[in-house]
Amino acid sequence: MRNYLIIFLFITGSIFSQNIDALKKQALKDARATSQASIDRNLSNILKYTHPKIIKKYGEEELMSAMDEIFRTMDAQNITIKNSVVEEVTDIKKENKEYRCLVKNTVNMDFNGRTIIIKSSLFGFYDKKKKQWHFVESNKLLDDPETKDIFKDFKTDIEIPIDEQIADN
Repeated sequence: MRNYLIIFLFITGSIFSQNIDALKKQALKDARATSQASIDRNLSNILKYTHPKIIKKYGEEELMSAMDEIFRTMDAQNITIKNSVVEEVTDIKKENKEYRCLVKNTVNMDFNGRTIIIKSSLFGFYDKKKKQWHFVESNKLLDDPETKDIFKDFKTDIEIPIDEQIADN
């Protein structure tokens, strides 16, 4: 009987580990797609990976219009995203009956001839039905009143780092 218990625990642990590995791979894939959508200015793909609570709060049309305005402002100020590298999924945890993760990334931007590097992260929420991750800029969960209002009572054991901005020139 003891041998069966050990085998059961091994199999259960192995399945859980495989599940976390699969979730991690999916998080990397979805975060990279989100990152590429920002570089390409593909608004529909950006929305695809945006958390549904944000879409519900503002509506698709309003979000698309706001993102379009941000890109126009960037153009007017000669700001471009040169590249965005999704580096790693640092943590995946099951919290509040859902899987969540933190994805670290580095964004390299040109601010009118001046290079700025931003080390930031995305906070991911896994949608079991769609088998897809939805993201929120993690720093907004910490210090943006509107985002904090959308995610009332948000708590996590995942450590959310503060964004870091580095001037390269």
